[in-house]
Amino acid sequence: MKHAFDPLLPFWCVLLLAAAAWAQVPRPPAALYAASCATCHGQDGLGGHPSWVEPTRGAPRIAYGFAAPNPYLENLFKFTVRNGSWYGAGFMPAMPAFGREILSDQEMDALVRWLLYAPPVGGANMQTGVPPPPPPAGREIVLEILDEAPWFRDDGTDLADPFGDRRRVVLAPGEYVKVVNRGKTWHTVSNPALGVDTGFLGWADNIQGQATGYCYIDPASLPPGANKYWCSLHPYMQCEIVSPGGAVAGLTRVSRRSIPRPGVAGVGEVWVGLQTRKNPGGPDGAVEVIDAATWTTTLIPGVGNNPHNGWIGRAHDGTAVRQIAVFANWHDVTGTVIDAVTKTVIGNVPLGAANAHVMTSPGLSYSSGANRWFVTVMGSNKVAEIDPFTDLAFGRATLPAMSQSDGSNGRPAFSPHGLWFLDNGSHFVTANTYPGSCSLWSLTRPWSDAAGRTGIGCEVASSGTGGSAPLAASVFGSVAGPGQPFIVYTNNAGTHDISVFRADATPGAESLTKVAVPAPLGNAAGNLALTDMMAMPVRWAHMPIQCAVSPRNGNAHRRFMVVCNKASMNVSIAALDAGGMPTGIYTFPAGLGCHGVTFGLKKMPPTAPGQFPRIAYLAYVTNTFEDYVSVYDLELLEQLLLLDAIGQAPAAFQPGGAQETVLVSGHAPLTLLGVRAIVVPLTLFSPDARGLVHVGDVPLTPPVVPGPWAYLHEHVWIDVPGFGMTPLAMELGTGTGAMGIVATPLPPPWR
Repeated sequence: MKHAFDPLLPFWCVLLLAAAAWAQVPRPPAALYAASCATCHGQDGLGGHPSWVEPTRGAPRIAYGFAAPNPYLENLFKFTVRNGSWYGAGFMPAMPAFGREILSDQEMDALVRWLLYAPPVGGANMQTGVPPPPPPAGREIVLEILDEAPWFRDDGTDLADPFGDRRRVVLAPGEYVKVVNRGKTWHTVSNPALGVDTGFLGWADNIQGQATGYCYIDPASLPPGANKYWCSLHPYMQCEIVSPGGAVAGLTRVSRRSIPRPGVAGVGEVWVGLQTRKNPGGPDGAVEVIDAATWTTTLIPGVGNNPHNGWIGRAHDGTAVRQIAVFANWHDVTGTVIDAVTKTVIGNVPLGAANAHVMTSPGLSYSSGANRWFVTVMGSNKVAEIDPFTDLAFGRATLPAMSQSDGSNGRPAFSPHGLWFLDNGSHFVTANTYPGSCSLWSLTRPWSDAAGRTGIGCEVASSGTGGSAPLAASVFGSVAGPGQPFIVYTNNAGTHDISVFRADATPGAESLTKVAVPAPLGNAAGNLALTDMMAMPVRWAHMPIQCAVSPRNGNAHRRFMVVCNKASMNVSIAALDAGGMPTGIYTFPAGLGCHGVTFGLKKMPPTAPGQFPRIAYLAYVTNTFEDYVSVYDLELLEQLLLLDAIGQAPAAFQPGGAQETVLVSGHAPLTLLGVRAIVVPLTLFSPDARGLVHVGDVPLTPPVVPGPWAYLHEHVWIDVPGFGMTPLAMELGTGTGAMGIVATPLPPPWR
């Protein structure tokens, strides 16, 4: 049987092998400390400063300079590094956990010795603490990491840059880079395939007057030429560093031209997180609410700091139950609580480092009538449970995070990002980005460890995805009725495919098993291959992000999985059979930065007496580098697939039938064609894109002052002989920066 060909498999194998090799090269303790630890414990390790994750909690002294062994503190330090801070009711957010994916055991052991002991065993002094890392020889150029787009900014002193572009650093001989993280969460500068990874950098401005949250990049460690680097937590944050003597080229602007608003109407509201929308005098972030009946919008400005993903539900404010929205601020340590009725910001709740996705458990508390709220903490190994109004009142987290230490179930996976609940309401799955895995969690399973720590709720099963960089999880549901196994999915942004799992949620016997997708849709890893370069026309999908499944109560169409492909101007829609397995893949136009997807009810004609009502869904998709939300009609897709099965589908629905266009300007058209800008068919970049199902784009409200242009360097497909898969250095708009999206009313099993 033929498997779908993966054109980038050799590239990704090299990348993964290089990353593994790089992880085996230990970083010096002084460099690790200045980057990750000093931002709370002080540049000297003597403590007395607030945690930037939980400002109401002070960070203790951790640099001592003992002459004699202290095994108690060694074990305590290692436990806390791997598991995070334990105080009060359990695991709390003041100190995040560090997984082996970002801090090896060898590095941790050396760091603990360096902090605890005096030379020659360690590096600490009882009075002065620990020293800073030595800089490389030469002239320093500072590269700042920012929460705000364009995310990287040099100090303007790299005189070798012919463009004066502060999104790139162009080094001359005798110059080196000092990276400083001005962002309020973990960020990195990484390209593991090239042997460059700064590791996690904390917030440099937490302690005024101290040098923290920084690292040095020695030019001797850089590969030759101009290369892209990115934040490994936030991979859309990219910059370019050019080694001495490397050539510098211009950038290309690419934008799919929007189409009119949909001619069909929806039901309810669509809440969109505008992650990069500028606010006067504050961090980036807003939320825009679309009225699906009229396609008009309401803007909520001043939302958090890069609101990434949100959810709608109920919370008790001490007096009454209120309908609220919570958005996780991915570039911060908080989530923003919004009154869903008045559409006004209530306040920010402290959660943890690099909060990613939000969801409530299905169903309501019988005692309070409110939901339980959960947020993944990507910069740790936790899933935070929040009580929105209580946490707002106290200004801190009041509930322990979902986690466990080295108990019977082991330590949970590091870097949970995507989150989705099973229909039973007592289990959920997470996509864990750094280890490349999926986890099954139980809200009710107790855990304990040898030291007597206990808790309720933990990870109960996990499985590798067979791909890399999973960011989103979704659930098809039980395939054979209540109590039977569930089918769940994760994306793999690094290998442009989708993993399928069978989750058994039987209490006390939970399991998570990877299910192979058979050929021809499956690749060699047994995953659903989104790209097929052997197809005619080529099916090209790059950097899939969210992969949501249409709700189970839609009866006017089968169930579909909609996959947002960040860097290929398309969505992939997979048809699913009754067992949750994909039966076909269909590509449709989207904007650059296609990121988040949700489903909202489509307005249907009145039901005749005695007939069951027909229920259909619209899929809503955000496009980070465009200023609109794209809408896809799943009922229309069903009708077209039925026509296609009997050879009667219109030509516009055939592969390559999409009629939409893309505006390309700057370096590429000027170099290749001698023109500054050109409008080309979208099928130049997405050859098999089909038409008709993409029924409209809903404009979002751009800021008064346009957002800056961001750097993005990715492989694109150019359907011209001699090109094909082509690396393209682009600059893209960040006006609204839409990523997270959720529609109401929520589908079953939520109510």
